[in-house]
Amino acid sequence: MPVTVVRCTNPGCHAGASSKIAAPWKGGVFSELKTYGYACPDHAEAVINYAMKRPKPSHLPAGESVGEIGAHELYQG
Repeated sequence: MPVTVVRCTNPGCHAGASSKIAAPWKGGVFSELKTYGYACPDHAEAVINYAMKRPKPSHLPAGESVGEIGAHELYQG
């Protein structure tokens, strides 16, 4: 089975990512991590800062919520 290598999304970086930069999202009975990017250890703070500056929705539908953006460790199987 082929192995997928997720790369850091910081501009100019081609290193493998160790973190998913995301915020918990919940809509009714469904929940997931809303992805903003991926980061290697050297760029986690930069990718988080970029994600926090992205435009946010002005309102969410009833029953929908988005939590704080943070780094979530990627599974390295």
